[in-house]
Amino acid sequence: MKNKNSIYSLDGVSKVYKFTLTQAFKNKGYRVSFIIMIVMIMLLGPIMRLGARSGSKVVTSVSDIKEEEVKMTELIVLNDTGVQFKDDELKLKGTGFEKVKVSYPTETKDELLGKLSATQALLYIGNETNEDGIEIYKLSLIAADKTDIKGDVLDNLASYLKDNFDNARYEQAGVEKDVLTLISKGFDEKKSYTATEFQSAASRKYSEAEVIALGTTFAVILLMVLSMASSYIVSSVMEEKVSKLVETLMISVKPLALVMGKIFAMLTYVGLIIICGFIGSKISNFAMDQIFGKADDKASKTLNFDALFKVGTVNAIIIIAAVLLVFLIMAFIAGIAGSSCSKAEDMQSANGSITMIIMIGYIAAMLVPQMDNDTVNHIMTYIPVLSCFVAPVLFIIESISVVELLAFFAINIAAAVIMFFVCAKVYRKLILIDGSKVKISEIFKMIFTSDKPRKEAA
Repeated sequence: MKNKNSIYSLDGVSKVYKFTLTQAFKNKGYRVSFIIMIVMIMLLGPIMRLGARSGSKVVTSVSDIKEEEVKMTELIVLNDTGVQFKDDELKLKGTGFEKVKVSYPTETKDELLGKLSATQALLYIGNETNEDGIEIYKLSLIAADKTDIKGDVLDNLASYLKDNFDNARYEQAGVEKDVLTLISKGFDEKKSYTATEFQSAASRKYSEAEVIALGTTFAVILLMVLSMASSYIVSSVMEEKVSKLVETLMISVKPLALVMGKIFAMLTYVGLIIICGFIGSKISNFAMDQIFGKADDKASKTLNFDALFKVGTVNAIIIIAAVLLVFLIMAFIAGIAGSSCSKAEDMQSANGSITMIIMIGYIAAMLVPQMDNDTVNHIMTYIPVLSCFVAPVLFIIESISVVELLAFFAINIAAAVIMFFVCAKVYRKLILIDGSKVKISEIFKMIFTSDKPRKEAA
């Protein structure tokens, strides 16, 4: 039969769960945070996609600019190179600059600069020698000090003309079009590999951009979930302790049930944020597809909240399991930290320590998958708590094996179980201590001190 007086008794946890969850949604601050987090998740994908579109739109945007927005009447071309760059090479037909007059004067650059009107621009192409003594081309698009032409219009035109100049000089040098396409693409990436790393990288399904997207998205989810939940658990535990409400509650509810009820309530709270945000992300991405068409680039599709759920059912389950594990471990730590506080000022120190752990994990989640260093990957997989931030993504991108993934889960499940027992033993003692904040050394003494009463000598 279950011992209701045991320190591990969870009798009353459902009551605490309902009360805590109700109080969270009654609190205006947490209601606002709930809505803000969902909106942020919803807009993450569209914001990333718009940023990608604006970055890739530089060259083609000249054809999208309307003639009335150009406000340029003449483009003066001064070419001091040996490369022919006339009307055909400029390729202004079919763009918003089609009606701009193009002239090729004989004056010098300095003479032309002195008499530019508000609607004229000077395209100057010259040769320079860089610091290594190599001759290079330099293209400049110059407007008058008092010009009617907008800066972004000039920037788009300059980028467009630069690419056209490059194409013209390659073609005039006898480079064929298919070779020119290969040259213009350049290197996709440059890395140094060991033989094993190279073979592993060659078989990977994810590009470097996709790895960055996966790591970043996972890091943001954990940062959001852990920061919000830990902060609430610390503050609510401390408030109940200071107000003496905990003494009343402990008449009918065991100490462990108190903290577990709060943990489950916050798990529900952040879980609802993730579910609502995920649904909202699907809706916002669908809307973007209707407005701009489906994204062709696979990497751009992963730059949103549901990136982690486009990696297959098994991988999605691994991600969810890792989030739950690290949530439980950090929640137990937050419960102990909150119960060690005796006044509001102590909360700063408690929250600061937890935030430091979360931020270290956040940085690791951002950087480790991108580094893709075998030694770092294997070490991080075996570090409790911190491994939760990196191991799931490392497994998805095939940087660690199934055996290492199982070891990761075994280590962190063991850490969660240990924290459960530590919390059960320490929480009930700390929650009744008044006065100054309990030091970490005192908490360790409580962990390793037996609860059994000593036998008196006969």
